[in-house]
Amino acid sequence: MGVRELSKSYQKGLEFYDQGLLIDALAAFEEVLKSAAKGSPEAKLATFYVGQAHARLAEDNLSRGARQRAEEHLRQAIERNPNFPDLHYQLAEIIAESGAIHEAMVELEAALELNENYAKALLMLGVLAYGIGEYEAGAGHIAHAIEQETRYDTSTYRSALADHKKGDNRSALTQFQEMLNTKVDDISFHFGVGKRHYRAGEYKEAVEAFEQALSLQENYPDIRNWHGLALMACSEPERAYVEFQKALEINPNYVAAIINAGIACEMMKLSDEASSFYKRALEIDPDNLEARERLDRI
Repeated sequence: MGVRELSKSYQKGLEFYDQGLLIDALAAFEEVLKSAAKGSPEAKLATFYVGQAHARLAEDNLSRGARQRAEEHLRQAIERNPNFPDLHYQLAEIIAESGAIHEAMVELEAALELNENYAKALLMLGVLAYGIGEYEAGAGHIAHAIEQETRYDTSTYRSALADHKKGDNRSALTQFQEMLNTKVDDISFHFGVGKRHYRAGEYKEAVEAFEQALSLQENYPDIRNWHGLALMACSEPERAYVEFQKALEINPNYVAAIINAGIACEMMKLSDEASSFYKRALEIDPDNLEARERLDRI
């Protein structure tokens, strides 16, 4: 497949993806991957969108209760994009329900390597560890989760902690497990609503949904990045820039947020600052096509 055909397949994939035709998008991006040189900009972009399409298909299947299909798509999404903590958390949740506790804990640990303050993952890891007899480690993870998300500090937690200290591990476990149903940080729901509004062009509604998610967990770089995108779409580049900077405080190598910070600078007519962000992105990912094109245009 020549360069022109590669470009057509990639553009076709983008069109399908934006229209929500995810199966068709997957087919188009996989066609690109069959012919694109490994490590090329086309291959990297197609790989990213293959992962994103699988992640959205997992969300759709979960909403319909098709957990096995959701698990398959999540595994494929992680294979393409291993650096998204929420994907690991969602997979852990599914496989824990099937009884694969140790495997679920591995996925939660992967999520925490990417975001050590991910409260929901800390809580679930603690509960699973406690359930297999690792009582002190489990209680420690749960305490860490509460440090990050104080709304987990409920009467149920305090009662469970008292039972744990008395050595009544069975009663403590029951109450710790009950905490998993406490939807104080239901980030995924609001994050998903925000992304759906954004993709539908409903940018004001997207901003509101992302702000709800951030009110529950403020140190999540992906949500900060999406919030910034929605603010830019509402012609608020100054506020968007702040969000991208906050994302980068959490993950300094977050290439998408670096590029988006540059775009916000361009919107504010700050060309030198925009150039510095695009150069920073290229230092991390030298083959990044968008950063290269934007820098060349400046």
